Amino acid sequence: MAVLDGVRFVQEIQEGLKAPHRNLPEHPLIEMINRRELTRNQLKGLMIQLTLQTTDIVRWIGAMYADCPYPAVRRQIFLNLCEEELGSVSQTAAHFELCAASARALGATDEELAAARPLPATHRMMLHGEMCLRYRGWLAGLGSSLGVESQTPLTFKRIAAGLRAQYGLDDDALRFFDVHVTADEDHGSSMAALLIEHATTEDLQRVAREAAWNGAECYYGMLSTYEAYQ
Repeated sequence: MAVLDGVRFVQEIQEGLKAPHRNLPEHPLIEMINRRELTRNQLKGLMIQLTLQTTDIVRWIGAMYADCPYPAVRRQIFLNLCEEELGSVSQTAAHFELCAASARALGATDEELAAARPLPATHRMMLHGEMCLRYRGWLAGLGSSLGVESQTPLTFKRIAAGLRAQYGLDDDALRFFDVHVTADEDHGSSMAALLIEHATTEDLQRVAREAAWNGAECYYGMLSTYEAYQ
């Protein structure tokens, strides 16, 4: 495949994210929440799985920061890491703490959160993050992040609306989702711009493209982990 113009390259990634099992805003989970078809225990289980992955990803964002040779890009990665680890940009809390708060609002105990282990789909998502952000270079990490974070604003907005309307969760319980609606809009735009600037060879575009699509597929699978609970 020939090298694409940067804007066309990002458009190609975005078009590929609309494929089945990559299109996060169209995940059946969302309609099931809005029809109140899931039990609170299923939602609790899902949020525990998301907490495990959200806790894990900060390590690999740090590895992505260390691998990047460009100071201006490193600063953007660093700000993303600070938001994930501390909630410093949104003035909230670490994203894994916000996710755990959602799980607790659905009935999870601290003991359950501490003892939780990733289900296969969550484990795949975690391995994907480690492989892309730690071992395949910072551009692969950027591609993977774009594949998920460009979709989470709409996805999480729809999930949060359903959890408010159908399950009575309040703002504190849904802050994990609400923060991503605004934060990831900014992240998605900046990541797209960075890919346009730095993914300038056929090989770099291939690596970023595969990471974006694989990351979206893995996250889609993790959103289905509610199926393991009753």
